[in-house]
Amino acid sequence: DSNDHSPAFLSQFIQTNPVFEDVPVGTTVTTVRATDKDSDLNGRIMYSIKSDSDPMRQFVVDQFGHVVVANALDREAIQKYALIVQASDQGTPARTGSVTVLINLLDINDNGPRFEAPYMPVVWENTLKPEIVHMNHTSKLLHA
Repeated sequence: DSNDHSPAFLSQFIQTNPVFEDVPVGTTVTTVRATDKDSDLNGRIMYSIKSDSDPMRQFVVDQFGHVVVANALDREAIQKYALIVQASDQGTPARTGSVTVLINLLDINDNGPRFEAPYMPVVWENTLKPEIVHMNHTSKLLHA
């Protein structure tokens, strides 16, 4: 059998269900599947993620096409991913096909407020009426 077919996916894009940013490492977020009409090595498929679509290596894809969380995610750093998963056959030369996996992260309350500067308000013990102290704070969550 000559290597005259490339691996093919059913569609060009896969949109996963949204994923919480605190999902455990090792969680499968989706499964991709490519087919190749060739036989033997020419039809045997290996999956990989193009490094420029996931430069921090947050995800991996195994031999079965499971896209798995490889490192802790942080929505405040990256809100969504567009991973390009490639399927390569074992022919010479190898032929490839690809699919884009879209993953949106959901936020969790993992960043508390931070004060803009150190505060040391003074409220005198013998004050007759209540004292109100105003403080400004920022939170990464407000801007995520």
